[in-house]
Amino acid sequence: MSVRKLLKKKPDILPLENSIRKTNRIYYEQAIKSHYNKLEEMAKECVSFIKGLKAWEVAKHIERIFFFAERCAIDYNIDIKELDMFFHQVLPRYIHGGLLGCFVSGLCYYVMREKTHLFFDLTYYGTVSGLGYRHSKGTLSIQDGHLPYYLGVEMQGGKIEVFGNAGSYLGRWMKEGSIIVYGNAGSWVGQGMQGGRIEVYGSVRDTLGMRMRGGEIFVDGDAGFWVGEEMQGGCIWIKGRIKSITTDRYGGEVYQWQGRWIKI
Repeated sequence: MSVRKLLKKKPDILPLENSIRKTNRIYYEQAIKSHYNKLEEMAKECVSFIKGLKAWEVAKHIERIFFFAERCAIDYNIDIKELDMFFHQVLPRYIHGGLLGCFVSGLCYYVMREKTHLFFDLTYYGTVSGLGYRHSKGTLSIQDGHLPYYLGVEMQGGKIEVFGNAGSYLGRWMKEGSIIVYGNAGSWVGQGMQGGRIEVYGSVRDTLGMRMRGGEIFVDGDAGFWVGEEMQGGCIWIKGRIKSITTDRYGGEVYQWQGRWIKI
């Protein structure tokens, strides 16, 4: 008997579709056990990727970690509630500082929307670098436990607010948006920034607005040495004392409050 005649007589003799579905179902039931937790798995991937990278070389690694995290956010299909749980409950069991901020920034870029307001409590960690990298929409509220470094680097929009102190390189290469710090900030605030606004309701350290090209910086307290080093554009407003202003300025404006705003 030919194969064609056999299939006509007994069409169910080769139930390929049902067989494939059954095989796939068995495979996935074995692969995804009841104890599987995608946030735990993502935390392990984060640690594995960051492990061995030097935390002080943030500028060298930040983009690479960011794009890896963005892919993780897509692969694991996380939402805003899962991101909150990941940061406050899961990640602290695997890593306690360093470059994890770069990773979280990649996740934020995927899940944040215009009206999203996400709160990060840094008391769970040591020093964190890279939070708010390329932040573009929504609001990040950060409760300072230890100084967040490289906060809001290349920021593209939205808002970042810090209830406490911020470390160095705040708003580096910032393009748009606003950063508000209800405390002090370190050195190199607004380095190379092109747009947006930074407000510090405390004092800042040295080299404020270095190579600044646009945007505004307001400091409610004092500023350190070399304000406006190689500044090319933008505007800096300082309400307190200034230790020194550099002579290497090529553009932009610096004002100090002396009973009224005086251009210096």
